[in-house]
Amino acid sequence: MSLKKNSRKNLSQGETTDHKPSPMKRAASAAGVTALVLFGLWALMYFATPQSELVPYSELEEARAKAESAPASDTGDTGKTTGDEKRELKDRIKKVQDSPVPLLPREALEHIQKGMQFTEDGKYNQGNIEFEKAAEISPNSPELFSIWGTALRMQKKFPVANGKFARAQELAPNDAEIPFNWGMSLLEEDNPDEAIRMFTKTIELDPDNFMAYNYLGKSYGRKKMYAEEQQSYQKAVDINPGFARSHFNLGIVLSLQKKFEEAAPHFEKAIDLDKEFEKPFVVQMLTALGRYNSSGKKPDEKTAPVQEAKVAPTPVEETKPTEEPKPVEEKKSEGSDHKMEGSKNSKETTTLKGQVRVNGKPLGEPAVVFLETKSKLRVPGQTVTDLTIHQSELQFLPKHTVVPAGSTVTFMNSDREVHNIFSKSLGNQFNLGAMAGGTGKSIKFTQAGPVILRCNLHKDMTGTVFVVPNGYHTHPDSDGNYHFDNIKSQGYLLQFWAPRLLPEDVAANLKPVDLTGEDQSIDFDIQSASKPGEIHDMVDPTDYNLIVDNIEREMLQAIEDWKNGKKFISRKRMLMAITKHFDGEGLKGAIAKSFSEKRSLLLEKSMDDLRKQIAGIDTDKNEMTEASLRKQAADIVSRLRGTVQELEARLNPDSAKK
Repeated sequence: MSLKKNSRKNLSQGETTDHKPSPMKRAASAAGVTALVLFGLWALMYFATPQSELVPYSELEEARAKAESAPASDTGDTGKTTGDEKRELKDRIKKVQDSPVPLLPREALEHIQKGMQFTEDGKYNQGNIEFEKAAEISPNSPELFSIWGTALRMQKKFPVANGKFARAQELAPNDAEIPFNWGMSLLEEDNPDEAIRMFTKTIELDPDNFMAYNYLGKSYGRKKMYAEEQQSYQKAVDINPGFARSHFNLGIVLSLQKKFEEAAPHFEKAIDLDKEFEKPFVVQMLTALGRYNSSGKKPDEKTAPVQEAKVAPTPVEETKPTEEPKPVEEKKSEGSDHKMEGSKNSKETTTLKGQVRVNGKPLGEPAVVFLETKSKLRVPGQTVTDLTIHQSELQFLPKHTVVPAGSTVTFMNSDREVHNIFSKSLGNQFNLGAMAGGTGKSIKFTQAGPVILRCNLHKDMTGTVFVVPNGYHTHPDSDGNYHFDNIKSQGYLLQFWAPRLLPEDVAANLKPVDLTGEDQSIDFDIQSASKPGEIHDMVDPTDYNLIVDNIEREMLQAIEDWKNGKKFISRKRMLMAITKHFDGEGLKGAIAKSFSEKRSLLLEKSMDDLRKQIAGIDTDKNEMTEASLRKQAADIVSRLRGTVQELEARLNPDSAKK
């Protein structure tokens, strides 16, 4: 559960000690040099590869490059950081705005700009609604669908993004920018076969697109097709010799094939063009090949020729580095999507510890440190919890609770007073209604994040449930120390939450970490304007009436499409009404939490019955008419609006009294 979804990190990378061994020592330690070079190359691959999807070294698979944090530079490369994606969208919209021939009506462009802003803010449902409005105005605009596809790529909604890119390409089959952006989405989705097809299509339309050749190489790299990968990077640098990243990538793939002397000039060229690529392990390799002198600078070949050292192709697993480099913080760089095999440095488990300080002091109140898996999958031994929170003497007992996602919490009124427990927290809105003494109601929490508990009848009653995502969690002690002992080595998002922290405090202190078996210590030094004893909520009210509007629009259009013989699109629209709007936008879950799961399922079933009739499943076609379908749709909408009216009265009890 990333409270700041699009956050990246700096990585540690090895540091070398500059030295120039004597000729005698060099002759005597060829195997050691080989070990150093190969270890250096492994480390280079390891740290240059995006870390969010690393797999165990023993599996010898490429890392899946879901995020590339190198910023876009004047070389024309595009990174995958949130900032670059935002700039990409803004640049493309500006291109549409600045076109001498208007490509989109002003009103459609305004909806696109709003959709982009909502997407940047993480309000994806609202963003997609704006794009849908733009599509209603300009249903045949390839620019719109291409921008929309890019926004969906930012949301990691790859199948839906693919549909938008497909529509854009259908409308403008000769626009090279569309298959290029589609290929970027497919590569991030880890679909290299289709990415290869899209980048190849881009090159057919734009033969001098060196960026397309660069990412075509990366796509081949995902499939370990090294010859094709090498050819693609070579073509990129042939077209644009000043493109540093393709030189660097070319050096990587040549090194993987043990072609060290062929790789060296490309590493040197990348460094000449951009000092970002002067990685310590590249320097180690070039030094071993005699291409750097003892000061770490490239020698002047006219005045100081250096004899090249030959590197024996000894397998990595048969050698050991003489000294493990000290880690130093360095800006992460894009590299080919490879990992060197045979590392002995990774253990299955890691111990992580640290200290948490808020405004320089231990927090001294309930708090949780948690590690969310980057894969979003559960870790070994992770289970859900069945927990009861009592309302006793006008208090929640326990007042602060932590449960894993998927856990069921029962609220039991142990007072003689009537209670009305509700929450307006983001993703976990509910109101249990009036509960007499001795009664209880249960909620299953599937959405990670804080849940601030309140009672509509007793304003001073507050409590919290923090729903931790898949991974591990622990509580810091009174001195702020926390400890994770022997947890699974993989990528995580390390976060800290306490009731008093503001949402922006939590988001600002998210720390991506990659545990590889080497014990680590990571501290939190949080600066906050909040005060001890405060409780801060994450609230983003959902417009449930707008969701019903979307459902109604989809159902009525589905009936119209059915009438016109458009069978496929009519079925698809009904599925959109159920899965995208009713379920995906949170109305189904809110009804289940505030009323009952049975009520939400009955509403869903009524929509699914209409879907089956439109699809011709288990129905008498002779009795089905447009009028009967519209009557059913109107009945469903009426029930939904009545439920939403009740729901909003529950979720906004103060407003309901006015």
